[in-house]
Amino acid sequence: MLAEHGPAAVFLGVLIDAFIIPFPSQLVVIAAGALVIEPGLTPAGACGPILWKIVLPGTLGLTLGAFFPYGVAYWGGKPAIDRWKGVLGFGWDDAAASGDRLQGRLGPAIFASRAALVIPLTLISGAAGILRMPVAGFTLWTALGSIPRCLLLGYLGWLFRDSYRSAAGKLGAAQAWGGAAVLLLLLAGGVWLWRRKSSSSTGR
Repeated sequence: MLAEHGPAAVFLGVLIDAFIIPFPSQLVVIAAGALVIEPGLTPAGACGPILWKIVLPGTLGLTLGAFFPYGVAYWGGKPAIDRWKGVLGFGWDDAAASGDRLQGRLGPAIFASRAALVIPLTLISGAAGILRMPVAGFTLWTALGSIPRCLLLGYLGWLFRDSYRSAAGKLGAAQAWGGAAVLLLLLAGGVWLWRRKSSSSTGR
C-alpha cells in the first residue's frame, strides 16, 4: 500500500493511530522512508521528497487524528471520556492528572509529545481538551511537533531501507506461514465438529 499510494498511505496510517491505540504509526512512517523515497539520493537530496511525501501527509494525519481525543475531552467531558475509554486508552482521572501537571506549559508539552517517539499522544490531547485549550493553539502546537517526528522517522527509514526490506520480507514469509497454520487449524476444527455432530446424530 505504501509503495503504491505513498503520501496517501502515510496519511491514513498515522490517522488510524488516533483511533486504534496499538497501531504502530511510527513503523508506517519508517516504512514510507524505506519504500517511498528513491534510493541513491544524498541526504540533502532526500530532504525534499521526505518533506513532500512523508512529513506533509504525516503531519496532517497526526494533527487531524489528535482532534479525536481532544474533541472527546473538550466537548464531551467526563461522560464521553468514560464512554470511549477503551478506544482512547485513558480514563478521566488519567487525563485530569496530566492536565494538572501541564498547567501553564501545555503548548510546549504538546510539541514535545509529538516530537518525542515514546510519549503517548492521546493522553496529552485529552488533557488539552479538559483544560479547554483553544482549537487554534492546539492545532498549531500539534502540527509543529509532528514535523520533526515525521522528518526523523522518514530519514531513519530511508537510511536503513536495505535492513527494513530484508526484515519486511522475513516478516511477510512468517505471516504467510502463520496464516496457513491458522487456516489448517480452522479446517481441522470444522472437520472435528462435523464428525462429532454426525456421531451424535447416528447415536440417537
